[in-house]
Amino acid sequence: MILSIIKSLFRNERQYKLFLILILTTLFDFSLIFYRLYHTQYDVAAIDTTTDMLETRGIFGTFFFLIWNLFLAWIPYWVALSLDVYTRLRRTPSVLSIVFLLCLWLLFFPNAPYIVTDLLHFKYTTGAVPFWYDLMLLVSFAWTGLILGYCSLFEVQRVLDTYFSKKITWAFIVAAIWLGSFGVYMGRYQRWNSWDAFTHPFSLVRMQIHVLANPLDYIGTLGVVVVLGGFMLLGYMTLSAMRRA
Repeated sequence: MILSIIKSLFRNERQYKLFLILILTTLFDFSLIFYRLYHTQYDVAAIDTTTDMLETRGIFGTFFFLIWNLFLAWIPYWVALSLDVYTRLRRTPSVLSIVFLLCLWLLFFPNAPYIVTDLLHFKYTTGAVPFWYDLMLLVSFAWTGLILGYCSLFEVQRVLDTYFSKKITWAFIVAAIWLGSFGVYMGRYQRWNSWDAFTHPFSLVRMQIHVLANPLDYIGTLGVVVVLGGFMLLGYMTLSAMRRA
């Protein structure tokens, strides 16, 4: 019954199957972590509350930070699906509602490619398991996060294509990718979170104005925006071409 309701929300069978594959991929990622905890004999029973989980997520040996980051990577995909459902089910969608969902999506979109930067943690591996296992674990999470980001981009582009020309839609997508890359920089090097836009908006804006006004002072770290943005844009163009082919 529940699956039937969920399935009815999707545009077609292919969209629903893609959702199921993403669920399966996420479960595979989780299984890699749980096996690692089992192999290293980590005392999972010691985690009784959500607070315990949050306190231990930063400990590298647990890899719980990857679970949290992947959860955040799912948010832009869910928002993009919600945008698609809303525009399909409403005969005359509210412009304000569409703009709100797009802004919400753009706010959380950087969380998807952010997991790619978690590959930096491989240098801290302890050797408790074979190096190749930790590498594949990190790559698997990074792949899932990246694909969730791309899938959300496809959903947003499909919605925008119904209202705007392809040139305008592509201009928005390209801008979103570069803004997302800048968001990754903010998260990795400035340690901001998406919800800081609500809790500390003025401090966040002031810092970004300072960075943009003095780019040469941050040239070393801002390089991630250029490299990651180019990588994501080429990846999205490749996937788009593969879809058409």
